[in-house]
Amino acid sequence: MRRDANLIGRKVARLRYQQGLSQDLLVAKVQVLKCGMTRDVLCNIELQRYVATDKHVYFLAKALKVEIAELFRP
Repeated sequence: MRRDANLIGRKVARLRYQQGLSQDLLVAKVQVLKCGMTRDVLCNIELQRYVATDKHVYFLAKALKVEIAELFRP
């Protein structure tokens, strides 16, 4: 997979860091919202090794309390 196929990974990592969330805590927030994400999936999204699905984008935005569009801004 090309790294440029994942547009949100770095932004998710940055927002998570700014909000003082660990990967485990963010995954727990996503799981409470009924999305079956694991820490490995989140790690690979952040490292741009995995392409986030539309479901991942939706639930990550909700868990981070941002608009979906914010995940795509540089």
